[in-house]
Amino acid sequence: MRATLTTLFVLSLAGGLSACAEEAGPVLPRVSVPASLETAAVAGAGDAADDPAFWRAEDPARSRILGTDKKSGLYVYTLDGATAQYLPAGRMNNVDVRYGFQTGELTVDIAVASDRTNIAMAVFFIDPATGEVSPAPGDVLPLDFVDPYGLCLYQRPSDNALFAFVTEDDTGRATQQRLWFEDGAMRSETVRTFEIGSIAEGCAVDDEAGKLYVAEENVAVWVYDVDPATGDARTKLADVNSDSLVADAEGVALWPQADAAPWLVVSSQGDSAYAVFDTADNSLIGRFEVNGGEIDRTSETDGIDVHALPLPGHPEGVFLAQDDEEDSGGQNFKVTDLASIRAALTQASE
Repeated sequence: MRATLTTLFVLSLAGGLSACAEEAGPVLPRVSVPASLETAAVAGAGDAADDPAFWRAEDPARSRILGTDKKSGLYVYTLDGATAQYLPAGRMNNVDVRYGFQTGELTVDIAVASDRTNIAMAVFFIDPATGEVSPAPGDVLPLDFVDPYGLCLYQRPSDNALFAFVTEDDTGRATQQRLWFEDGAMRSETVRTFEIGSIAEGCAVDDEAGKLYVAEENVAVWVYDVDPATGDARTKLADVNSDSLVADAEGVALWPQADAAPWLVVSSQGDSAYAVFDTADNSLIGRFEVNGGEIDRTSETDGIDVHALPLPGHPEGVFLAQDDEEDSGGQNFKVTDLASIRAALTQASE
């Protein structure tokens, strides 16, 4: 969701700047890191591209980037940004990926997207050998929602059971769904419903720690437990419209750290930046923007993802971000080197 005109006006007055929220004042410093590459634009016109997810192949060079077109379907890109596949599956909003999903005799990797056409979850299987993405057998998995919005996956380490967290546009409702494969088709059941309070989209799960991170767009970033029995219980990680985030708080992604708690990256859509928090103590590590170099900057980012394993040309992995206005006029996804982001944040803190 794009920042409202009211939000931008308030930021302009507070900073004494122009009406462009991207120039929010010195209380919100950020470092600039150029994108390494960008994907082809999605076909949808206007506000169309929304959320990326990374899928890692056994040969990392053959990995894929999945990206939603919330007007029409799901894109699959190669690591050079070219379109490998397009699946016209409907209005896909958010997408997430997990590995080693059991389908009886076969083990596949899996992607699940919030499906606003069918008011459901759309499930896709990813062939581990080829990276080919295809709709899972059976129909979509219906939701008791009016308009499904955000989605993220959780794979329970103890038994590999798969769950999806889905938020509903505007209402502040959320649901936790268990997903499994039975009798040749995907199945699901509701194991929890809970209230976030107001509109929320971006979310991410730390599988090992059992924590769900949700961005309530105009209020705060919250931390929930993945155990359905915990219901609505939560703690606050950060406020929106603070020294770290300018509404809307949108995409959420975990950045794993060696021998330490992961960092959490949140899209600060109102000033086209990204805030990075240490989940060990919820402290703000720093803020950055994707800007500079030969590739145009990102602006008003919706979905993001982090893949923190080595890739060709990217020794620590990559950061993915939706770009609201690609320089050719459409929308696409930008890829930025994680090592470069870490170096810029480290230098800024010294």
